[in-house]
Amino acid sequence: MYSFKNFLRIILDLALLAAAFILATVVRIEGDFSGTVAAFLWKQQLLQVLPWVSGIELLALFVFGTYNRFWRYTSAKDIVHLARSLFIASVCLILPRFMGYKPQANDIYALSFGVVVINFLIGLGLLSAIRLLRSDLIERKKIKKRLKEVNASSKRTLIIGAGEAGIEVAKSIQAHPELALQVVGMLDDDRKKHNMKPYADIKVYGFIKDIQFWSDELNIAQIIIAIPSLNLQTRTEIFRLCSETGLDVRTIPSVGQLAGGQVSVEQIRKLSMEDLLGREEVDLHAPDLVEFLKDKRVLVTGAGGSIGRELCLQLASSCQISALCLLGKGENSIFQTLQDLNELEGISEIEISKKIVDIRNQSRVDQIFQDFKPDIVFHAAAHKHVHLMELNVCEAFENNVLGTKNLAQLSGQHNVSAFVLVSTDKSVNPTSVMGATKNLAEKVTLLCSKQYPMTKFTAVRFGNVLGSRGSVIQIWQQQLQKSLPITVTHKDAIRYFMTIPEAAQLVIQAGAKANNGEIMVLDMGEPINIHRLAQQFIRLSGFSLDEVEIDIIGLKEGEKLYEELLTSEEFIDSKLTEKIYKAKISNNNDIDFKESLDSLAELAKRNQMEPMKAAIFKLINKIPSWT
Repeated sequence: MYSFKNFLRIILDLALLAAAFILATVVRIEGDFSGTVAAFLWKQQLLQVLPWVSGIELLALFVFGTYNRFWRYTSAKDIVHLARSLFIASVCLILPRFMGYKPQANDIYALSFGVVVINFLIGLGLLSAIRLLRSDLIERKKIKKRLKEVNASSKRTLIIGAGEAGIEVAKSIQAHPELALQVVGMLDDDRKKHNMKPYADIKVYGFIKDIQFWSDELNIAQIIIAIPSLNLQTRTEIFRLCSETGLDVRTIPSVGQLAGGQVSVEQIRKLSMEDLLGREEVDLHAPDLVEFLKDKRVLVTGAGGSIGRELCLQLASSCQISALCLLGKGENSIFQTLQDLNELEGISEIEISKKIVDIRNQSRVDQIFQDFKPDIVFHAAAHKHVHLMELNVCEAFENNVLGTKNLAQLSGQHNVSAFVLVSTDKSVNPTSVMGATKNLAEKVTLLCSKQYPMTKFTAVRFGNVLGSRGSVIQIWQQQLQKSLPITVTHKDAIRYFMTIPEAAQLVIQAGAKANNGEIMVLDMGEPINIHRLAQQFIRLSGFSLDEVEIDIIGLKEGEKLYEELLTSEEFIDSKLTEKIYKAKISNNNDIDFKESLDSLAELAKRNQMEPMKAAIFKLINKIPSWT
């Protein structure tokens, strides 16, 4: 039994079929109604035959079950079904003539072949169009309703950049309604784009510098930075402006990281503290670095630590070295480095050696040198936590100084071509045991450069590394997860910061470019106020400064208010690259220094903490104010 809605569809189809036949007749006579044949077809045959033709076609639609199908789900299969029904009806109209029947003037079978063919095509077109239109309207209505529901509960999003990348981001978001994001506008510094709609109904409102105003005006909840090709300075400034809004800020990769120039939803990531530092990448495929690393066997100490692990990843990904030895004291950290290496493309072509050893064990390390036969040694192993080393002076000395001495001497004895010590800015005018022992490690390295001239000995000095284990960012993340106040030592404390990848890249570059017996100082950029950094961290974490407390806890023993990269006696001797400088080093009395190291080693064996600390600072001509 047919419903009223189906009855209306039948009436509509009948009207369309009648219209198709009329149009077919008009096309057949080419619009000329004045001729004798035209007058006959139009005035007599059309009126007599039209009800029969339309009736036969409608009957065919009934017979083949056309009205058992829903218009809202019309597909290509339904169009084929319509064509088959109308084709059978057309065959019925002309078949008798093929079989020899002689029709009368107004007979239904007196139709011309041309009118039947044209009628079939127009009829099929009209019936298909009305069904597809109905299906499209229903689908549009559903999409509109779904978008309305999604937009009602979605994050209002502002895209920074109205170029190709910004448009790609907008398209990607619209194609994934499950993200519950609503792009309500864009900002761009190109005045010509203002008030334009580069994609859909998304408008470009104004300049990027007015991000705070437009965020408030448009009730924005999330910002996506989609300008991958900006220069470093401009990109860093945009990151800063966006982070200061206190909103959820995300970004897309740089041009070099984008695959095929396309931006996918998966590539949109949360803005990080590293983005705010704004450091350029170092090209490890530069000719001088290729020559330094090509087919070399490289040993990395502290390979499980933050810098050591990144050194291993950078060296392996350069695809220049032939073998890599992961040397570390902790088995779990070395295992993690190995897991990270296994994810690299082409890693199977590099010989990987894993050695768990304490660098103070000279005989064991010597055996490793004999077996592995390294060409280059990167020495990143060290005790680095300032406060803990104040409580473990002897351990700090034995690991940071005697361990370095073992590795440096063995490198010289085994004719290693280059030995690179990873040092720290805390070694400059040190006030902590950790800084003092790294200062002595630098002096040991310089001493070995004179004893073993066949090996190039270099120390690379830089500041704090963001994201390293136990770094301030990790501590803050843990505090935030536990809803604790963010702790800062002093409101005026400043530090130099660098990202882990950049630090590793520059260490490799410095090792390649330095001469024997030099201390290289990495360009750390401008020092950063720790209290201000904490504020930026809170904003990037999606909180306002009113929601998270910053607790000033005071400087711990051994900590400085500010760090230095050079002493007053050291000055920049030359600029090696845009980011690497060579420090001017004064000569030391090597004999006295050797004897003092031996005395310190004896004190360490007896675990005499306070005499040990005093002797260390006496050796480097620096007595801390707190002794």
